[in-house]
Amino acid sequence: MTSGPVVDRLRDTARLVGGPVWRRLRPRIEAIAREQIAPVAHDAGRRNDELAHELTALRDTVRDDLMGRVEALDHRLGEVGAAVDWLGNEQRRMAPQLAALESRLAELEHRAGRAIPSMDADPPELGSGLDSGLDSVLSLVEEIRMEHARVRARLGLVARYEERIARLEDAAAG
Repeated sequence: MTSGPVVDRLRDTARLVGGPVWRRLRPRIEAIAREQIAPVAHDAGRRNDELAHELTALRDTVRDDLMGRVEALDHRLGEVGAAVDWLGNEQRRMAPQLAALESRLAELEHRAGRAIPSMDADPPELGSGLDSGLDSVLSLVEEIRMEHARVRARLGLVARYEERIARLEDAAAG
């Protein structure tokens, strides 16, 4: 498009002549546009309100469902936690008893091994000093039994201290 003094004059003339006409036509055009847009805007607003209500209802449903699931999981977690605590207490309670049973079993195995004579060994002869050797063996066995009893007592004491420490730690953590 060309520009120049002629084009500028034509534009100025159109503004002068068209200005009053445009000022009269503009309100009419805007009124017609408003009349045409009003039903569409009303429908859009109504649909927007419907969608907002649907969204709110859906959000409430999902939230209620999730809260129900969270409550169920919290309840189940409490049950599992109680079971784990009970099992831990049972394990702590049974540990010293198990240690005592193991030491008794070892003692019985030792006795059984001593009580069964070897088939290769020659039978002892009468009057061969068997009594003095037997006394020393019995003394040694008695000393071993006393040491086993002391070890069992120490293991029981250690287990009780561990249980006490675990309870104190649980109390401090809770």
